[in-house]
Amino acid sequence: MRQMGRAWAERPSAGQRGFALILVMVALVTLTILGVTAITAAQLDMKITQNMRHHKQLQYGGISGMDHARQLAEDDTVNLLSVYTEASQAANNCLVDWIHPTAGAAVDIPLVITANTMTLSTYRVDVCQAVCNQPPAGTGVSNIAYAMDVLATGEMANASANAQVGGFLFARTGLVESCNGLL
Repeated sequence: MRQMGRAWAERPSAGQRGFALILVMVALVTLTILGVTAITAAQLDMKITQNMRHHKQLQYGGISGMDHARQLAEDDTVNLLSVYTEASQAANNCLVDWIHPTAGAAVDIPLVITANTMTLSTYRVDVCQAVCNQPPAGTGVSNIAYAMDVLATGEMANASANAQVGGFLFARTGLVESCNGLL
């Protein structure tokens, strides 16, 4: 009997045995390391994005507080000269929690900043006596009666941080009788 065209595989030489297995194992380890690195990088990006989102929410809360204080002054909802005088008599020349959600002496309640029915942030505003009968240095403003320093703090529930925004409210009328030691 005759064998019909049977191909015989050559046996690898002694130095090549197991080389394919080692090559596959190295490739698997390399791909595993790349995969773990990609997952770790994605998780880090998620944390950075979440922190940035929280910071922006707090910052918008602070800006909203500044806008609220300015709006109260522009609409004559509050008498700024009375607020200035009251601040001059308070501790550290400041009315702490001038705009606040729960403070009894607050002049107004802050808005709650929401999106899609979720509370993003809120704010509180402190007003301090800044200068009287002259503009604050470096502002480039002239001809004012007095200035009040406004500090708005953006806040979030369950957040360990806050963001503060500061500015001035200027009044051009109603010169202050006593500067209380201020310039």
